Amino acid sequence: MPETVFNLPAGLVDEAEAYAARHGTSVTAIVRAHLEAVIATGSAKKIPDPLVAFATGTITRREAIEALGLRDYAALLVALGDHDLTPPRPPEHLVQDQAATFERLWTST
Repeated sequence: MPETVFNLPAGLVDEAEAYAARHGTSVTAIVRAHLEAVIATGSAKKIPDPLVAFATGTITRREAIEALGLRDYAALLVALGDHDLTPPRPPEHLVQDQAATFERLWTST
């Protein structure tokens, strides 16, 4: 795929990279999905694509599945992969709680 260079303020790029990292995706995936949504709808003012909204954590898994007319979470994951998007990353405190639970279970056996 050819590379495209955008001239953007450094602060904007830094904020976009931090946002993408917090949501377990990439700036490229966000830009691609947004451009596809704008081109498909002809307007940036329309409601965001449910796939992008889910990947960025602005709607729930259930809302995305219903909005896209998918049968289940597995189909949503496939759709995300088809668009080079990733599921949103859980909040850091939940990740830490899960890691602590795993450690307790691992060391108790």
